Amino acid sequence: MNEKLLRHFHEIEKIHWWWEGRRQILRQSLEKKPGLKILDIGCGTGETLTFLEGCLDKPKLYGIDNMPVAIDFARKRGHKNIRLVDAKKLPFNANSFDYVLLLDVIEHIEDDSGILLEAKRVLKKGGKIIITTPALQFIWSEHDSEQGHFRRYTRSRMRWLAIKTRLAIDRISYFNFFLSPAIILLRLLGRLKPFKKVNSYDSKLNYDIAKKSLINDLLKIIFVTEIKLMKYISYPIGISIFTVLKKK
Repeated sequence: MNEKLLRHFHEIEKIHWWWEGRRQILRQSLEKKPGLKILDIGCGTGETLTFLEGCLDKPKLYGIDNMPVAIDFARKRGHKNIRLVDAKKLPFNANSFDYVLLLDVIEHIEDDSGILLEAKRVLKKGGKIIITTPALQFIWSEHDSEQGHFRRYTRSRMRWLAIKTRLAIDRISYFNFFLSPAIILLRLLGRLKPFKKVNSYDSKLNYDIAKKSLINDLLKIIFVTEIKLMKYISYPIGISIFTVLKKK
């Protein structure tokens, strides 16, 4: 991910509908017991750590990122346990964390099984890795290239990764299901020459929605409602995948 994009995220992630949906995933996925020790790999600006501080009981929070500007943002938010390191060489002892978060991170890493093995190493027995990542390779677009993605995922690839790393699948579902028809259409249209500009407009439109409070609030309601329903159902398709892997 480039620095300009990260700075843009810093401006909108507290209010944007997408991040609110991702926060809802954490609300209903994390245990409520006090003192949870959590590592956020690819912590970005530290917004997720700030959210966790507010919704958990005395959590012990750690974040790592490979971008100096991200570390600077996170420290300015008041987070102290932040390190500039490679996610494949975590500076933590084995069996240290209750949860490891990989929120829209593994698609940025070529060796995705390698980062999962390292996350597994620092997890306590019975600990969990919570993953969100873009889905459906057939809708690959300039949006993915601009963000530095190596791939988009399917449930079958996530299951393959679980087998390869010997992690148990605790939960798996596509999400961003309700809005997926419109987004899929937009991405596929962008491949046709007459609609080539749709690709760049797609990204700009998504980010600029945060400035349109009425539309942004409506999308929040749709997205958060969908996430809440995910406690009871698994969606058959979606623009993203949510996976929880457990250390046996």
